[in-house]
Amino acid sequence: MTEFAAIVPVPETVSDNTSAAFGPLAGESPLVRVVRAALGGEATVVVAAAEPLVEICRESLAAQGLPSITVVAARGRGARADCLAAAMEHTSERFVLVHDIRRPLASSALQARVVVALRAGSPIVMPALSLTDSVKAVDANGSVTATLDRSTLHTVQYPRGFTTELLSDLLAHRASDDFDELEEALAARVAITVVDGDPDAFVVELPRDTTFVEAIITSRR
Repeated sequence: MTEFAAIVPVPETVSDNTSAAFGPLAGESPLVRVVRAALGGEATVVVAAAEPLVEICRESLAAQGLPSITVVAARGRGARADCLAAAMEHTSERFVLVHDIRRPLASSALQARVVVALRAGSPIVMPALSLTDSVKAVDANGSVTATLDRSTLHTVQYPRGFTTELLSDLLAHRASDDFDELEEALAARVAITVVDGDPDAFVVELPRDTTFVEAIITSRR
């Protein structure tokens, strides 16, 4: 048994745009790319999907050489919180890594940095990048009213790491099924450790970004 479980939620919102999880992306679906990155970090992987998406998850994984990955069905309407809760029922590892299928280029090396911080004793770890663009405050009329200090601002990424006990507690006391583990952790006043993010771990919108992302994949080979 590994020390880490990697959860890949596939919530019901994916039904509105199945390309987000299953569309072709340089020969592999986003779901498969995220699962392979998690496996590369030596984690046990659980894909937790809304009931209508379970079979297509299994088919996508099997078609690309990953038939042994555990796929579980979420209860209820299959919201993100339902997916995470279902996966937690199949998790006995000490730590949990929550992945995001919208970031198919997030690497195993990024996961490894999260793992190091968890092993060092941090209850929650999130990768992040410093904000380098100029940031302006804009009023309702579209007028710039101020320049914000970007030195304290970061963009957060995935995978996000938790002790299993803490993530279970956040889920149990969540404010809604539109679960955001960062907001829940902040509300619970839990210390969050930040590690260096990865410029490639950005949010991808498919099929719109397919050509752009495939060009990046080709340049990395």
